[in-house]
Amino acid sequence: EQWCQRRVRGAAATVGGSWAPGLEWLLVVRVLQGFGQFVNLTGVYCWVVEFAPTHLRTYISAFTLVCWAFGFCVTVLVAYLIPSWKYIFLSIGVLNFVLISPLLIYPTSPRFLLVRGKESEAKSVLKSLSGVFGKEIDLDKVKLVYTTRVLNYWEQLKDFKSHPTMLKETLVCMLTWFVCASLFYGFSFGWSKLSSNLYISYLFSALGNFIAFSLTVPVCNLMGRKRAMLFFLICGIVSNCLAMPDLKLSDTWSLEYVACLIGNLSISGAFGTIYIYTCELAPTTHRGMVMSFSSSSARIGSFLGTYTSLLYDITDRRVPLAVFAGATLISAVGVFFFLSDTTGRRIPETPRDVELLAGKNKYQEVEEGGKDEKV
Repeated sequence: EQWCQRRVRGAAATVGGSWAPGLEWLLVVRVLQGFGQFVNLTGVYCWVVEFAPTHLRTYISAFTLVCWAFGFCVTVLVAYLIPSWKYIFLSIGVLNFVLISPLLIYPTSPRFLLVRGKESEAKSVLKSLSGVFGKEIDLDKVKLVYTTRVLNYWEQLKDFKSHPTMLKETLVCMLTWFVCASLFYGFSFGWSKLSSNLYISYLFSALGNFIAFSLTVPVCNLMGRKRAMLFFLICGIVSNCLAMPDLKLSDTWSLEYVACLIGNLSISGAFGTIYIYTCELAPTTHRGMVMSFSSSSARIGSFLGTYTSLLYDITDRRVPLAVFAGATLISAVGVFFFLSDTTGRRIPETPRDVELLAGKNKYQEVEEGGKDEKV
């Protein structure tokens, strides 16, 4: 619940980078910056899913990532215009403070408040939102039906044992995030072939992400969440395989580089899809935890992916390509067999809802033992 405040700390750390006396202190600042950045990114997605209506969830999720790609472009522009890294940190930090200011006044999700038993606060948020849209309603005499749940870290972890579907889906999501991040960061060297200028190469990479994240909307609308995820992962596998033959297309371009660009677009699309997919699979009571686990898996994959790319220098280049293709295939199999399609489906509020949506009727009765209490 403190993610807004932590985001402020991340922005403060960015500004603090301006006064870092050397590389060692700059690395410390970057760690602090990372705490704020990823707490914010995880929190935003939970917030979006819990507020957005089902038919708009895909559009709002894609728009969030498109904004991220646009921010990538802005960062490249700032780095190009400002030669000193200290002033780069200062400029980005000030911009962060300006952009995060709305987060300090945004309301907490009524869904999250209700599962914590804070009915009066949830009604207050709903009433405020109705006023924003010019249709203010009085909720004082409205009876809300919801399930409260004891929420603390250890109880949430225990829930994974007693709710196998939630455990299975969380593990598959963590694996998929790990694979997507590995390929996203380890399979992107093809952008450097578009220009000898570092800034232009990064700009093309940002534009590629912009296109890929935008494509998630029509692909998800046409295929649904699960099929869209499989489509992007399969495109990633095919791209790895296409990069293996030694085929020159010109003096500077080869089939490998073209396949890398296509693969990077595919994995960016998969990344954009798995964000909204994971949020819709996880219940409100555990959404923050599941997203945090998944994002942590992605962070591990992000640096392992770049190290895997170093195999190009010490072994046959087909080895890392085969590693990437194999990992993507395992992820695709997990999605196909163990994840349900969430397209057009209500999001679950508790672990029991996850089991019921999976067809486990034995969870129909409200759980005993004080964990769930229907109100």
